Amino acid sequence: MDEIANPHDSYFRESFGRSEIAQDFLRVHLPDEVLAEVDLDSLEISKDTYVSPDLRAIYSDLVYRVRWRAQPLAVYVLFEHKSRPEHWTQLQLLRYFAAEGDAYRKQNPRARLLPPVLPLVIYHGKRRWRVPKTFHELISPLSPALAPYVPNFTYILVDLSSRSDTEVKGQVQTRLVQLAMRGIFSGAPVERLTELLALIALIDDRNTAMEVLESLLRYYVQGTRRVDEPTAYALLQQHSDGDSTMQTFIERYIEQGKQQGMELGLTRGRQEGQAVVLLRLIERKFGPPSEAVRERIAGADAETILQWSDRILTAESLDGLLH
Repeated sequence: MDEIANPHDSYFRESFGRSEIAQDFLRVHLPDEVLAEVDLDSLEISKDTYVSPDLRAIYSDLVYRVRWRAQPLAVYVLFEHKSRPEHWTQLQLLRYFAAEGDAYRKQNPRARLLPPVLPLVIYHGKRRWRVPKTFHELISPLSPALAPYVPNFTYILVDLSSRSDTEVKGQVQTRLVQLAMRGIFSGAPVERLTELLALIALIDDRNTAMEVLESLLRYYVQGTRRVDEPTAYALLQQHSDGDSTMQTFIERYIEQGKQQGMELGLTRGRQEGQAVVLLRLIERKFGPPSEAVRERIAGADAETILQWSDRILTAESLDGLLH
């Protein structure tokens, strides 16, 4: 099926884009003193994002607004996801703070105060998270005399990679998302996916369950390719258990796989046809191509074959054509 770019970020944004998961996650992970001051029932996902399209492949922020002390004043909760340790996380968060401030000023030109931003970093990589936790740790040298003039802040770190299954808290969907992110780097991905399918069976609303399942399969099968398609089909059949909704989903999932496989086959067929035409043109202009040339053309992508086909009209030698 489709190759999904940045599958970790895609799964993170799709999962935490559900307000019920974000609310439950924050109830579990925010410090008690913060929970006492915010109204999580008021949580809404902000339409704003502080990442330009060309940086979306690197940064993956999600921003929520919650009321502070049951008042209209908003607290912005910034979720940032990491699948590997990043030394400059603090600098990235600082950019977010500045961008949020600029956006707030434009939306509220009469305001003289900015709403607070609460940064939360979710990490699920293989290596330990050993990066600076305060902004001052990034500055050198920083003497006591200079420290008051340099901004400083920290962030809430939720390190899923360091937690056992029993330490992953929350309701079913929230636990499932955390366990999926935690298990994606496991040496036994099939076992992890099997456990996650069992959790999906506990979701009461079957439509929601199927949406969660589809997202999970995109992550483990199409996105990261940690589990191959035949194994995924077999696991789904094992967990269908006479559930008509699940069976319908399996049939649709397999049909989508067949359709996308056919499209891939057509693409490959067109590419092979282009390669045959190019080889004929080479033979007419430069003589029979060697086996090495045939192999090189057979292994080239469609764009490269097209470039060579255009270039053959003016190429003076075979080396000049394929350089």
